[in-house]
Amino acid sequence: MTLVSEIISDAYRLSNITRVGGSPTSDQETEALRYLNRLVKSVFGNEAGENLRPFPIGDTNISRPAEYPGWTNTPSGDWFVPKNLRVMLNLSAPVDLYLHPEPDDGSRFAALDVIGNLSTNNVTVYGNGRLIEGASTLTLDTDGYNAEWFYRADLGNWVKYAELTTTDTFPFPVEFDDYFITLLAIRLNPAYGAGLDPQSQMIYNRAKSQFSARYSQKIEVGSELALIRLGRVDPSRDAWQYYDEYYDDNAIFNRGVPWW
Repeated sequence: MTLVSEIISDAYRLSNITRVGGSPTSDQETEALRYLNRLVKSVFGNEAGENLRPFPIGDTNISRPAEYPGWTNTPSGDWFVPKNLRVMLNLSAPVDLYLHPEPDDGSRFAALDVIGNLSTNNVTVYGNGRLIEGASTLTLDTDGYNAEWFYRADLGNWVKYAELTTTDTFPFPVEFDDYFITLLAIRLNPAYGAGLDPQSQMIYNRAKSQFSARYSQKIEVGSELALIRLGRVDPSRDAWQYYDEYYDDNAIFNRGVPWW
């Protein structure tokens, strides 16, 4: 495990801003930490994991359309949270959420207490065969709670994203230290009139390729309008996105959409 302070120290050393055996000053460390937090935050949904899709849980204060989202708290007793969702909580009762039983490395999950009543209506999040913050379950009970997690397959753990401090353990696996060290060095270099040499640039390119390969994206491309409007789509299509029990493939096929 690598400390955040080591990432910062190595970034300064990489561009020869600090000497061998030296350490960044307190001001240099503060500056680098600010940049590093921005860089780490920016990779989520872009280079690490996919963008989060909103998904409503609970219907308090949702007046239109009528009966939206179609359930009171969770869709069904056997429902689990699909990958890469931000659950938007408007709860009228406590709920249990079970995370995906087979998450991809880098899968994301987020929770936002929109209505601000989690202290009354707690949410218990189950790792569902994995850990979340190092435990099998996690209780969300703070009003206005807003947090994100990403899955590390090497630990079998949903790791919470939070602003880093210098004493924290860096959230990504050690094999990607070079990526963030060189990325941080690139961000710091202009202020010191420094630059990466060709060898360091080669290390950066290699590390970036490896990082992208581990946390690859599945980017959806919009279809042509003619294909979208081939036939009338059964209303159950929307439900199928999240759970299969309401999906009627025969009804959709009969309406002229053969690939479903």
